[in-house]
Amino acid sequence: MHPTLVHIGPLPLHSYGFMLAISFFLGILLASRRAPARGIPPDLVFDTSLVIVFASILGARLMYVVFHLDDMRGWLDFFALWNGGLTMYGGILMAMGAAWAYLRRRRVPFLRMADVVAPSLALGLMLTRIGCFLNGCCYGKPTQSPLGVVFPPDSYVGGLFAGVHIHPTQLYSSATGLAILLALLAIDRGRRPEGQLFAIYLMLDSVGRFVLDFFRYYEANVYVLGVLTVNQTICIGLFLIGVLLLLRRQRDLQSTASPAEEPSRSPDAPAVPGAR
Repeated sequence: MHPTLVHIGPLPLHSYGFMLAISFFLGILLASRRAPARGIPPDLVFDTSLVIVFASILGARLMYVVFHLDDMRGWLDFFALWNGGLTMYGGILMAMGAAWAYLRRRRVPFLRMADVVAPSLALGLMLTRIGCFLNGCCYGKPTQSPLGVVFPPDSYVGGLFAGVHIHPTQLYSSATGLAILLALLAIDRGRRPEGQLFAIYLMLDSVGRFVLDFFRYYEANVYVLGVLTVNQTICIGLFLIGVLLLLRRQRDLQSTASPAEEPSRSPDAPAVPGAR
């Protein structure tokens, strides 16, 4: 575990912040290269990405703080992003709302941009969770599995589970992000109805996170509806949105592809020469 990668003079370079910055940079680069194929200028991708970056960080931090108020010892702790403490779905929900409002103002279809950005979201998940592992946050429950890891005793999780193997849920999540990224890029090779790729992303990511949360350690206040976490309830909602969006786009595609009905002809009307 390496929460601090290097020191640049007196300033520490934190692993989580570094991976978060790398994920935004590469995600924006990937989206800007995919945009022209959908008729979106790369400049609009960069402008929208700025909105997404600020909104996602704000939403992710806000949701984390709401459920960890007891850990906030002062105002500085509310902004201490270098220590981790971002809830992914808070960021996704805030970013989706902000991007929708911004694109509406620019008169660009939200779903068209969402298809462009979807693989970048999966890439971001893959990279930022590596930062979580290095930082020692977002850890799993104790396990006897050979996949379990023991964190150093001087770390927070190492003190909480001293000498105990726990699930490296950060790496599970990173592998999930990689799998979703590869799946989306493979699916996108064919021509898809607008919004379908984003719908598939919502479904895959929701299923992955829903399953993963059964292995992740949470405080008691994060659980709702019995054994489900807040994130899992959000997963259910996003999955249903993905299904409805996928069905709607498929229905629109079928209605567009269906031939128009031939106008009816009276039995007494003369037949068209050569008609069969």
